[in-house]
Amino acid sequence: MAHRRLALALVLALAPLAACERPGPKLPLSELYSPPEGRFVHVSSTDPKGHNHDYLEIPAGDSATLLDLPGPGIVRRLWVTVASSDPDYLRRIALEMYWDGELSPSVEAPLGDFFGDGFAKKHYTALVMGESSGGFYCYLPMPFARHARIVVVNGTGRRIDAFYYNIDVVTGVVLPRNVETLHAWWHRDPRTTSKSPFLIVDARGSGSFVGLTFDVQSAARNFSFLEGNEIYTVDGQRRGEGTGTEDFFNSGWYFDEGTFAGPYHGLLIKNDTLGRIAAYRWFLADRIPFHRSFRLQIEHGAENGEVADYATTAFWYQTEPHARLPALPPPDERRVRPVAIPVSAVMVDSLRPRRRGTSTVLAVPVPRPDRYTPVLYPSWDDPGPLTPVVRPAVAARDSLRVTVTGRLPEAVEARPVREWASAWNVAGPFPSPPAAGRDSSPALGHDFGPERDPDLRASYTGLGGARVRWRRAAAGADGRVDLTRLFKPGDWMLAYGEAFLFSPTARAATLLLGADDGDALWVNGVKVSERQGEHISLPDDVAVPVALKRGWNRVLIKVANLTGGWAFQLRAADPDGVLRWSAVPR
Repeated sequence: MAHRRLALALVLALAPLAACERPGPKLPLSELYSPPEGRFVHVSSTDPKGHNHDYLEIPAGDSATLLDLPGPGIVRRLWVTVASSDPDYLRRIALEMYWDGELSPSVEAPLGDFFGDGFAKKHYTALVMGESSGGFYCYLPMPFARHARIVVVNGTGRRIDAFYYNIDVVTGVVLPRNVETLHAWWHRDPRTTSKSPFLIVDARGSGSFVGLTFDVQSAARNFSFLEGNEIYTVDGQRRGEGTGTEDFFNSGWYFDEGTFAGPYHGLLIKNDTLGRIAAYRWFLADRIPFHRSFRLQIEHGAENGEVADYATTAFWYQTEPHARLPALPPPDERRVRPVAIPVSAVMVDSLRPRRRGTSTVLAVPVPRPDRYTPVLYPSWDDPGPLTPVVRPAVAARDSLRVTVTGRLPEAVEARPVREWASAWNVAGPFPSPPAAGRDSSPALGHDFGPERDPDLRASYTGLGGARVRWRRAAAGADGRVDLTRLFKPGDWMLAYGEAFLFSPTARAATLLLGADDGDALWVNGVKVSERQGEHISLPDDVAVPVALKRGWNRVLIKVANLTGGWAFQLRAADPDGVLRWSAVPR
């Protein structure tokens, strides 16, 4: 019995010691109390003479090596801040990173895009990347087995006045035999006219995708490109498609609640005037593994129909060797355009320039005879500002001829001179009940009072038996007459607008109409067009050929609303500049 009690006492005494020898559970930040590994090295731009000149001055066209260190090791932190007089330095300064003696970089991207935003320097603090009150930081681990080299390249065309940097490294660590190194690729399409999705990354090898930055600006200055879905192809197999661009960034409804910066995803810029978006997403909790290849694309709008300037930086880890990354475009071609080239502009490389002495003549096609303002968009390699050059308006029949001396522009827009019918008489509302299962208005074919007697002194029986008369209405600066503001409640009703167009002679002309939704048009009592269906009011959406008589011509428009907004806008193509509009004949 005494022996049993002694044995039990020994077991109870040794049990806590045995428990201490077993490894505890792996908890968040558990490495902070684990035995340290490796040797810490801090590399920076500190003044080697001990003064306060703690930065690099990098001459124009030159580069500087920030890190050149033997391995094995891991870069734990990269921080930089820059003083440059170049307004485009975020795009014209580039970062390059080389691992283990490779000759082509594993990381090559403009400075701003690498740290999250190529458009502007914006304060934000994501988990592994950000710009915190003046400084750019990156905490993505960057392992290297034999050697690490990080280079900054000055493409600004002028001296970088101050480039500060801090890099924290741990050397002498034990790395896996097939360690995956950090890769980053910047890809840009300044004008997405292809019907193919935009390519974010096309990696070859074994690794995992961990994130991207996303800078896009619409040529149409809207957010329709957000209708594009992301498409995943892993190891040669299509692995799914998303539901919309803002959904991909864990947001919704065209980012309807504005900018934010979260640890894994954020929206840094939403500019409604420019149609500009800057966003990021980090796949840290949901990284995407691949064994042979990984391809990520994103549509530019529904069915790739939107024209926009797309630029992304993709981040992934993979084993070496990697497929050679396409070289960065020249620094000037990486710049952000302060003004996007609109969809209506024609790229000069699609034209046939004609030399005339020391000048070049460009013939830009136009949709119809009218007056046009030539707008020239400078080429990417133009050393001057990328702002458009606006020339005086001229008449053009089949093409707009533009004479250029010196460097050719990248694109030319023949911008129509839109003299809107801005003063109107309106009458309504009239009933337009819905037709079951149809996006149309049966009442559009019914002749209400204004069609039988368009006299401005007349009155008519309107919606609900009310008497309605003509009243004055003014169009906005875009030519739109907002019927939503004039007639309530607005859905499933119709109204008329009447104005007068003066012509000094009898002539053929073209009226240019936009309306929401169905519409019909009369000139001097003759119906010249009718359109059913659901539409939005867009400038010059429908071209209607008409015969004008000498003097004042009565123009009557009928607009039938289905649901939602309700408006119309109208003008006449006028190459001779002799037509004029009025609310009453004078």
